[in-house]
Amino acid sequence: MHRRKSKRLPLVVSATVLLAVTVLLTAAGCRLPVASMIVSSPNRINPLVSPQSPLPPVEKIAGVDQQFRVTVGPPEASLSVSVIEPKGEWAGESESKPSGDRPVPKGTVLVLHGIYARSLWMTHTAHRLAEAGYRAVLVDLRGHGASTGKYLTYGVREAADLSQVIDALYARGLVAGRLGVYGVSYGATTSIHLAGRDPRVQAVVAVEPFGAMREEVPHFGRVMAPGVGLVIPEETYQEAVDLAANVAEFKPEEADAAVAIQRTQAPVLIIHGTSDWVVPHKHGQRLYEAGRDHTQLELIPRRGHTALWLDPTGEITEKGRKWFDRFLYGQRPADSRQNPGRQGRQPNGATAPRQEPAPVGR
Repeated sequence: MHRRKSKRLPLVVSATVLLAVTVLLTAAGCRLPVASMIVSSPNRINPLVSPQSPLPPVEKIAGVDQQFRVTVGPPEASLSVSVIEPKGEWAGESESKPSGDRPVPKGTVLVLHGIYARSLWMTHTAHRLAEAGYRAVLVDLRGHGASTGKYLTYGVREAADLSQVIDALYARGLVAGRLGVYGVSYGATTSIHLAGRDPRVQAVVAVEPFGAMREEVPHFGRVMAPGVGLVIPEETYQEAVDLAANVAEFKPEEADAAVAIQRTQAPVLIIHGTSDWVVPHKHGQRLYEAGRDHTQLELIPRRGHTALWLDPTGEITEKGRKWFDRFLYGQRPADSRQNPGRQGRQPNGATAPRQEPAPVGR
């Protein structure tokens, strides 16, 4: 428990200092530098977590089975990808094994971290999913951890990057069974954007996602720099968001998960704490309303942002495991190793029939 808290300390300090500087500059009328801060990648701010860091790649000592890089873009970036194979009780229960002692995975799950973080801080979740029988694929999002990339786009370009990561996973034979995504915070929002653009994603677990960039960025500024952030008018925040999106070359309206969730029929489980002051649970409620025909919302009483992210008891991951068992493992086709393509196309060019999800319980 103490080790997990110490890992989060640099995140808290970095985010707080960054936001304090941001709101001070905004209050002074310096909207352009503020806009740059909104979309600047964490690796540009903290060189100790950049790909050029002198420190060893920490994921390699966190129990991953393999690690490689995937070039994505435009704009071009190189993403760090780590894979954790099924293990534990599932390894003994698996009836057939493709080679040696490797168990056949129940499915494949991308595991996505939050903003100013990296995949290392999601290895606890990935290991739990692996112990439940899933191949867990950790990705350092653009501009985070060991990945390159100049700007953040709040799910827009990150989702396009992950589609290319999925291409690479198929090319390497690393997609077994159906494909799901488990994301926390920024990664949760990105997981919804990914499902909205890529029909290969067949189940999503989104833990404390935010809806629209326009709403969350001003709120994040206010709560991370209390007092100073409250004196900045909403109009100023929105002008900074417009400039930020212009710097990173995307439209703020594209960074809206409530729109993306309507573009997918993949079952989406949204989990939110009612005491989350970083991303209030009203975001989860609005996302549920936007996609209620294929979405389930679970509110966790008196639980905050960090508690759901770190998930010390494994309660949140277990909810995700049950969701994936239902919609990935429980609905697997006879052979799901072929890449259906981003537009639902099989390798021979034929259009794959769109699979409707099973009814989502309330």
